[in-house]
Amino acid sequence: MKKILLLFLFIPFLATAQIQVSSSFNYTVEKGFSDEAHFAGSGFELSLRKHISDKFRTTATVGIYDMRIALIAVSNYDYSSKTYGHSYKTVVPLTIGGEYYLLSKKLVKPFIGLETGAFYTNYDSQINESYRSYSPNLPMGECINWGFSPTIGIHLQEYADRLGIFAKIKYTGITYSDGYTNLVSLSAGITFKFGKKINWRPPVIEVPETTPYYEKK
Repeated sequence: MKKILLLFLFIPFLATAQIQVSSSFNYTVEKGFSDEAHFAGSGFELSLRKHISDKFRTTATVGIYDMRIALIAVSNYDYSSKTYGHSYKTVVPLTIGGEYYLLSKKLVKPFIGLETGAFYTNYDSQINESYRSYSPNLPMGECINWGFSPTIGIHLQEYADRLGIFAKIKYTGITYSDGYTNLVSLSAGITFKFGKKINWRPPVIEVPETTPYYEKK
C-alpha cells in the first residue's frame, strides 16, 4: 500500500519539464528545543520539484525521522536519577505541495513552501523490566494520519540551476486520534536539476546576408 501511494505522488512529476532532485539531512524535535524537547533525533528527506515557472515549483517529498526520548526515574531518597530505557518514535512523511521563490534570478534565492499529505508514525520502546511500572502509558503501535508542513528557507544556486545547496526550517503539524503534535526540523542539503528550462528555445544564430559581388571594370 505504501509503495502504491508513493508512486501516485511521484508519477505526475515525471512529465517533460525541469525536474529538481534534492536530498537533505535534518535535526528534528517535538514540542520544543533544549529542556522543553520531547522526542528528538535526526532525519532524511528526498524530494522532487517540478518547475511550473521561474518562481513556483510543485513538490513531492518522502522522508524518515527517527526520534527518541530517554526514560528517567528519580529516587525519592537522594534525588539521584537513572535512565531505565528509551521510547522511540519514527515518522515517515509522504507529502505534496509547492514552493514560491521570492528571488528567482539571483544566486541567493529565499523561498517559502507548504506541503500536506500522509504521515506514518510508529512507536516502540526499550525498558528495563524492573521499571516497567514507571511508564504504564507509553505510546505504542503504528498509525497513519494527516499533517501539513509550512517551510521557509534559502537556496544558493547558479542561474542554470543544475547544482545547488539549501537550508530550511520546517514546522510540521500532525493530527492524531488523541490530539495534535508538532515537529520542528532544521535541514540542509543539495539539489540537482535535469530537463529543459521552462520556455526554453534553441538559440537562433543570425547569418548576415552575403555581400553582393561587383565585377570590376
